[in-house]
Amino acid sequence: MCTRYGAHRNEGARVDMDSAYSADRRRSFWRRRGALLWLVLLVAIAFLRATNRYLVGVANDHVTPYLPKLLEELTGSLSFGAFLPLLFSALRRVRWTWYAHVGIFAGLSIAQASLMIGLRQIVFRVANLPDYAYAPDVWHYLMEVPTQLFFYVVIVAGFWLFARYREGKARELRAVQLEAALSEARLEALRLQLNPHFLFNTLNAVSELMYERPRIADEMLSRIGELLRATLSAKAQEHSLSEEWRLVSLYTDIQRARFGEGLDVVLDDDPSLHELRVPFLLLQPLVENAIEHGGSGDDRSVRIDATRQAGRLTVRVRDAGGVDTVRAGHGIGLGNVGARLRHLYGDDAGVRLEPVAEGGSVVTVWLPARRWEAA
Repeated sequence: MCTRYGAHRNEGARVDMDSAYSADRRRSFWRRRGALLWLVLLVAIAFLRATNRYLVGVANDHVTPYLPKLLEELTGSLSFGAFLPLLFSALRRVRWTWYAHVGIFAGLSIAQASLMIGLRQIVFRVANLPDYAYAPDVWHYLMEVPTQLFFYVVIVAGFWLFARYREGKARELRAVQLEAALSEARLEALRLQLNPHFLFNTLNAVSELMYERPRIADEMLSRIGELLRATLSAKAQEHSLSEEWRLVSLYTDIQRARFGEGLDVVLDDDPSLHELRVPFLLLQPLVENAIEHGGSGDDRSVRIDATRQAGRLTVRVRDAGGVDTVRAGHGIGLGNVGARLRHLYGDDAGVRLEPVAEGGSVVTVWLPARRWEAA
């Protein structure tokens, strides 16, 4: 057993290492691809600017060689691209004050102009065009300042706007996460509210039978324990309709032990709806109210059915008693169901209590018909 455990652990470690290696390779691939695309973009800009300058000369009857223009634009574009990552890094790290921007711009201006002039000295000599390579004097540095300043302002403005956009999206995400957490907390509170409510009512029923019918009381306690285990083990706010039917059956078994054969509960089960999702323990408080008000004495009648139509699941719980289906002192049934439905589905779900002409009342619950997928 120890050997198998060690083998499984080693196999898991290898899988983790392979996954990490694959992730690193993917990141490395995209970094290389991004650098290549950036280089292609800089070269394309240089070609466009050189072509523009050449065509302007042609239009003005002042035709000059194309190659020197292309080499000038290539050295300018590539030297600009080389320092752009440094500019982004500086903008992310420094406080945005006017003197910080002056310092960043001055430093990058001198560095970029120096690199550009140095590249031109080398490239023009290699291309046997030494006359086009100008010396690194003050005026050649100053003549680059207007163009550099224009691009600096554009880049800083774009960086600022993008940073504000990201901050706005981050605030929206935090707000959505906070709202989701708050909604989840409210739902959990509503769900937990059902447990003491259910427990109070069932134990109260057990206490009524404890001395008169102890065997039935013992049977009820056994089934209450089974239902509570299913209730307390639930981790999600929703589950399948088939699981909800199972909990309803457990609950009606408890009540059948109390009322005996006088309790008539009919569940119209459609297997094609079993995989639809419903809120956990949605029907128990409705069935409880229907049983309590479904007749008089030990004769109680309840009908439960579910249908799907036009993307909506409708569940009906009908009793044969009066209209007031909320037990005095514990009227959380309909209110709890309605609140949970609103939190989970908004305006796409609801609950309604209506009288029935033949006598009794019917509670109708509707919600979106969505398939349940276990986590």
